[in-house]
Amino acid sequence: MVYLAANCSGGGTNFPLLERPQDERWCEFVECGDLGEGVQGVTFLPKAGAAVFWDNFDAEGRGWKEGLHAGMPVTEGVKVGLNIWSWYQKGHKPPTE
Repeated sequence: MVYLAANCSGGGTNFPLLERPQDERWCEFVECGDLGEGVQGVTFLPKAGAAVFWDNFDAEGRGWKEGLHAGMPVTEGVKVGLNIWSWYQKGHKPPTE
C-alpha cells in the first residue's frame, strides 16, 4: 500500500492482530496515541510517499491471519492510496505460451 497523497486526519491502515512496536522512534510511522474505542493492534499513519508491505499468505500458501487489515476513515482532508498486488505461491509455475 503506497500513500500517494496524505493531506488528512485519520486514514491510517490498521492491523488489529499485530502488536504496536514499543520503541518511540516508530511514532513517526505508527499511531502511538489512543487508537479510538474498539480499535486494537497497530495503525500505520498515512504519509505521502511512504508504503506499507505485508504478506497475505504464509510460505505454504495459506492465509496469514495477522495480515488482516482495514483502511481507517479519513476524518478531514484527502488520502490517495495505491494498492500493489504481487503474487507468489510456492510451487507455482507460470504458463509457457
